[in-house]
Amino acid sequence: MPDVSSYLAVLLSQNFDVVAGNIAPEATLDDLGVDSVAAIELIDILQEEFHIKIGDEELTNKDTIEQVISTVTAKVGA
Repeated sequence: MPDVSSYLAVLLSQNFDVVAGNIAPEATLDDLGVDSVAAIELIDILQEEFHIKIGDEELTNKDTIEQVISTVTAKVGA
C-alpha cells in the first residue's frame, strides 16, 4: 500500500495539475486549485486506491492537505 502523503502529492500533480512545490500540509485543496467537483473526483480516486469509504461531507475543497492525509490514514488503519 502506498504512503498516503506521497501518493496524494503524485495524484494531485498528475491528475489535477497542482505544482508539487505548492503542496504544503497547511494548503487547502481550494488553495491548490482543486474545486468542489475535482474534490469529489479526488475522493473517488482515494476510495478506490485505499479501499476505504469516505462520506460525502468528510472531505471538501476547504480541507488542508494535512486533513486529507489524516482522514485517509485513519480510515486505512480502521
